[in-house]
Amino acid sequence: MLETTVLILAAFIIFIASTVKGLTGFGFALTSLPLLSIFLAPQTAVPLITICSVFLDGYTLYEARKEVQYKEITVLIASGIIGMIIGAYFLVSLETQILKLVIGIVTVLFTIASYMGLRWEITNTKLASIPVGFLSGLLGGAISISGPPIVLFFNNQRVEKKTFRANLIAYFFCLYLATVPAYFYGDLITSELLYSSALLVPVMFIGATLGIRLSRKVDETLFKRIALLLILVTGFMAILTAVGII
Repeated sequence: MLETTVLILAAFIIFIASTVKGLTGFGFALTSLPLLSIFLAPQTAVPLITICSVFLDGYTLYEARKEVQYKEITVLIASGIIGMIIGAYFLVSLETQILKLVIGIVTVLFTIASYMGLRWEITNTKLASIPVGFLSGLLGGAISISGPPIVLFFNNQRVEKKTFRANLIAYFFCLYLATVPAYFYGDLITSELLYSSALLVPVMFIGATLGIRLSRKVDETLFKRIALLLILVTGFMAILTAVGII
């Protein structure tokens, strides 16, 4: 099990990240992983987030189940699972500092792209879903950050707000659910990690519930900007940690 001090810090981070997730439908790993990676090895932080994400996405998916377009995300899920299997291999084989650096760079680039509102014209959505899903799964399996390609893809296609959020949650739930067996196979998930995750789940549910309630009251555009700023800061912190500055 994680040390008491580390567990308290992790609980605070998980609370903030799950609140962001409950409000926007994404950002759990983007918010939590760069911070957790400061005092935990990615080989511990990534499986921890994955286990929490299964419960978190299952919880938020139930709330958003009526808005999910399952037919529209089938190809994304299938290609994402294939990419995830390959990404899980990278998590096992790559060095800790390299993974931390990748986590920070991906986080920063995604945040900048989101702020800039980058879009490109796509005529064949299903065909484009294959590389997008694969890249998302690859990032998810390796560093538990599967959101950037999918969020940018849905944003580019101008998916309606409720559907955007619901499709993201459904996709993440399926991907993380498929990731857990791969991590077990790679000996990344241990009984101690499961116990630590179980202690964090109640805190995560409280944060997610708060985020869901805020999503009905708070201006989402403003909160997304604040959340992206927070994510940008944590991304830079991960990079600085990887290069040994902090």
